[in-house]
Amino acid sequence: MKKTLQSTTTLNDGAKLPYLGLGTWQSNGRDCEHAVEFALNHGYNLIDTAQLYFNEKRVGNAWKNSDRSRETIFITTKIGNPNQGYKRSIQSLKKSLKNLGTEYVDLVLIHWPNIHHFELTIETWRALVEQREKGLCRSIGVCNFTIPLIEQLVNEIDIIPSVNQVEFHTFLYQKKLLKNCQDKGIQLQAYSPIARAKFLDNDEIQQIAQKHDKSPAQVMIAWCIQHGVPVVPKTVHENRILENAEVFFELDEADMNTLDNFKQQVRLIKSMSSPPSW
Repeated sequence: MKKTLQSTTTLNDGAKLPYLGLGTWQSNGRDCEHAVEFALNHGYNLIDTAQLYFNEKRVGNAWKNSDRSRETIFITTKIGNPNQGYKRSIQSLKKSLKNLGTEYVDLVLIHWPNIHHFELTIETWRALVEQREKGLCRSIGVCNFTIPLIEQLVNEIDIIPSVNQVEFHTFLYQKKLLKNCQDKGIQLQAYSPIARAKFLDNDEIQQIAQKHDKSPAQVMIAWCIQHGVPVVPKTVHENRILENAEVFFELDEADMNTLDNFKQQVRLIKSMSSPPSW
């Protein structure tokens, strides 16, 4: 069945995660508010933010100013590393809810694994399980977890993450991670699906785009979705918000084979919290 902007995938807890959302990293001020409101009023159902984006209040203002009711919107936020630990994570989640102007969020993610004090990440996870039971969040997951870190986490917890949000694009095809998550019932979700626009001039992507009368960015997003990976491309520009929504077309077998096999593989997102295996 052909996917559309309204299509969702079912998480291991039964929640419905939209295949396409608006990312808000580095979106601030009125630009952020306008982008979120514009996206919601043009068919987007998922807005992705984080404590460390420092724009939760702007996102909250935007969804309340949109034409949408809260129950029709899927809001994701993330616990920042400074807020990891049992008590801090609970306090910070309550602050996020206040900033977002909502009684619950649809998905809370641990933004980065604490590779130096993983016990704090475990404490945070257990706190999120409790907050889900209280109704403050509906799904819980992680970000930027490698296979070894997923294995370490699941060996110490009872509730498996619903989502692992990672950098994933044609120039970082994390095939083994995708398979590992699928085997565990964890939904992989992609940030930076167009690789920060660094490879849009690639000849092979350009040719596939021309073949389908699409842009290179649309091809890269469609590739993720065709692999069953929902995406949250970020932008504050109206034309790109609209363009990013026109990605529900079929890449053929030859297209997918080309896009699956780029020799150049590069990770663009790194942080002080990046796992050593990166």
